[in-house]
Amino acid sequence: MRRRLTHLPSAIATLIHQCAGLIDIDTARDVGVRPERLHELARARLLVRVAEGVYTSPELLDRLDGWARHDLLARAFVVSLGPGAYLTEWSAVAAWQLPTLGPPPSEPVAVRPRSGGRSRGRGSKIAAYGRVRTHRLPAEHRRLHGRTRLVSQEWAAATVGVTSALPAALVVADAVARRGGDITSATNDMTRWPGVTRARWVAEHADPLAESPVETLGRFAAIAGGLPRPVSNAWVGVDGPEHRVDGLWPFHFAAYEADGALKYNNRPDAAVIVTREKEREWRLRRLGLDLARYDFGMAAFQRDELSARFRRLLQDNPARVTPIRWWKHVPGVGPVEPGPTDWPSPLPTTVALPPGWWRDRR
Repeated sequence: MRRRLTHLPSAIATLIHQCAGLIDIDTARDVGVRPERLHELARARLLVRVAEGVYTSPELLDRLDGWARHDLLARAFVVSLGPGAYLTEWSAVAAWQLPTLGPPPSEPVAVRPRSGGRSRGRGSKIAAYGRVRTHRLPAEHRRLHGRTRLVSQEWAAATVGVTSALPAALVVADAVARRGGDITSATNDMTRWPGVTRARWVAEHADPLAESPVETLGRFAAIAGGLPRPVSNAWVGVDGPEHRVDGLWPFHFAAYEADGALKYNNRPDAAVIVTREKEREWRLRRLGLDLARYDFGMAAFQRDELSARFRRLLQDNPARVTPIRWWKHVPGVGPVEPGPTDWPSPLPTTVALPPGWWRDRR
């Protein structure tokens, strides 16, 4: 009588850990583990199949939810498709660990590059564990990240711009721009894609100086409200840069600050943080700045209200001839004198949002 399996062999558990939570038949075979052994462990419920020929531990899968779970399933899916497929859209965003907004897609998405010719839009089909697109994917936008084949960060941001609401797409684009990516390089290869105008808008308005989704959403509220464009993460001070604000309108002597709940929730030093914030705000106001504060909930779900608050702030502080003293923030360097192209116009923006910018088809 065959002995009943009661625990995952340590060699298999170690291999799963070394392979970022996944084990596939080819990898197992390379270290001397027969495919039949993986099937046997799956029947004993010591492994769970998450894609064709790809397994993980049920304990790990049970611990994951939301985007972390989607990331694992997406990486398993692309492994199962073989060397000619790459994760794309939100699945690539998750694999690159870029910031996300909203729920993950219901299934992973990969692309099999179409060879030759100009881009003619996208075709897709449903596979057993996800969806497979077919379209042109230039070689320069194909990547291997660890053991995962996926599109470049620039291509991922562009495809999200095509399929998702602009605020969510802009959150991704800002992060890619902050990492030095040029999203326009991807949109140039999407000439005939439906919705490419949305991706181009996102590429044009990505801001490498925005450091978090809540800052991106605040800037988008200003754009959507037709307000003057703010400077992200600008420094202000009297004789030199003293404090950095999330968004600054230099000619209006006005700024906004995004409040994150993580600053205060479940922290023993919350009172100290609040005291420091009040002192900082007092100093900013002594510089002549008027401030608007908002949180993630307002930026994500009450955009019109946030735009209205920004509008009232600027109306109460009309543009002046001489702006407040400010410095541009350069990541890795710090505050520097702003150049001629760094100065925003004090006039309202006339940026047109693409039709249907709020639709999300992820």
